[in-house]
Amino acid sequence: MRRWQLALIATLSLLSTVFVLTSGSAHQSVELGRLAADRKPVTIGATPVGQAAGATASADAAAGDADDTGAPDEVVALDDETGASEEPAASSESAVGDDGGAAAGAGDGSGDAGASGDSGGTGAGGDSGEAGADGGGTGPDGSDGAGGGSGSAGADETAEPQPTKIRHVFVVTLAGQGFDAAFGPGSTAAYLNGTLRPKGALLDGYASLGSADLPDYIALLGGQPPNADTRAGCPTFREIPPSTAPSRAGVIAADGCVYPNTVTTLGDQLTASRRTWRAYVEDLERGPDRRQTCRRPDSNGADDTLRGRPGDGYATRHNPFVYFHSLLDLGDCDAKVGGLTGLQRDLRSAKGTPAYSFIVPNLCNGGGESPCADGSPGGLPAADAFLKTWAPRILASPAYRKDGLLIVTFAGGPAAAGDPAAAAAPADAPVRNGTLLVSRFAQAGSTAGGSYDPYSLLRSVEDLFALRPLARAARARSFAPTVLGRAFVEPPSDG
Repeated sequence: MRRWQLALIATLSLLSTVFVLTSGSAHQSVELGRLAADRKPVTIGATPVGQAAGATASADAAAGDADDTGAPDEVVALDDETGASEEPAASSESAVGDDGGAAAGAGDGSGDAGASGDSGGTGAGGDSGEAGADGGGTGPDGSDGAGGGSGSAGADETAEPQPTKIRHVFVVTLAGQGFDAAFGPGSTAAYLNGTLRPKGALLDGYASLGSADLPDYIALLGGQPPNADTRAGCPTFREIPPSTAPSRAGVIAADGCVYPNTVTTLGDQLTASRRTWRAYVEDLERGPDRRQTCRRPDSNGADDTLRGRPGDGYATRHNPFVYFHSLLDLGDCDAKVGGLTGLQRDLRSAKGTPAYSFIVPNLCNGGGESPCADGSPGGLPAADAFLKTWAPRILASPAYRKDGLLIVTFAGGPAAAGDPAAAAAPADAPVRNGTLLVSRFAQAGSTAGGSYDPYSLLRSVEDLFALRPLARAARARSFAPTVLGRAFVEPPSDG
């Protein structure tokens, strides 16, 4: 064969090879685009040995994932929801505003690949719970975000309430005496009604849940309603069966005294929100075993503290923290519920003072017994003397002076004074006692009308700390936005 014929054949063969290789590379790019459009997963591995350099370069360009080190190319998987690459920078981080609005990111439906704003993931999270079906992930402030591109938009999200300027709350609970006895013209409580009353705002419509005092204590801490056992003062420390589930509103509808750990309390909320709290219960440490914290009867055992004993006026029913397994089982009760003696120490500095202090005198000093076990008169004068000792110390403390609120409230009513079993009637009527709020954020010497009760007090404290209202507190009327409105930037609903 002639030399020119051989040259022609070689040229045609080379052109054919180039055409085949180029067509293969173009077909691969077209196929990649089609699969992406169809949201089908595709994996591109290393180029087979012997493939032409031009085809390799084309495949690398299509994958966008060339390895600078010369190692085999990384596997790039396309998202099965959007068809976009899982590369975090360009394809997943769609624009998300600081308010956590919805992003059209290319996440994988689990919230891992989508971008997140300052208050959530790629969809609208928050407390509305309207994230997409596959949503997940949280924003830096802990609010829930929707995953991938499946979250709902943030337009319907309601702004979270913010904590108020009140950062230290002191609650002193005394035995109910009736409104006229405590705040009427003939009151024998000279300090409470004569000295302290002009410094604060009086809730003159505040009433107990009944004449028994334990239901009020339970409501102040957990928002749970009375039952037959708590109305009787729980002479037996009876467990509510652990299998008893709360309603959707968080309410336990069963008799018994000690609530299962599925029931949440204000103490749990404060701990979860990284706030400190303590209970200071007078004579707690004076029991037979000299227990220093969380003193209580044995499970399903008899309570021997229904009445005062000489030298020991502690009452289990005035220490609501021991009635909730959420505090007993996880150690908060042992760590944070002690005697009254620690209060003076903790008041010395704002840093050492808990955000929430629950202060309870013994049976005599709280006015619940008259006469007392030691022969002293007791009654309202004894409660007034307790206030005269401790209220000035609280009001002079750095924590109170900085951002404090003192609440003087009452539990139960006259029928229960000295005899918790006397108030066991199922139709126990509320007793109007009044409650006093002392703070620079309350109008001194004012009187606030309206009906309030222990659920209202719990709700109001939760409003001050921007916590969700528990159980019956969720539908209670809060006095915080009106009586303490100056402490709010944006007052919450009054319930």
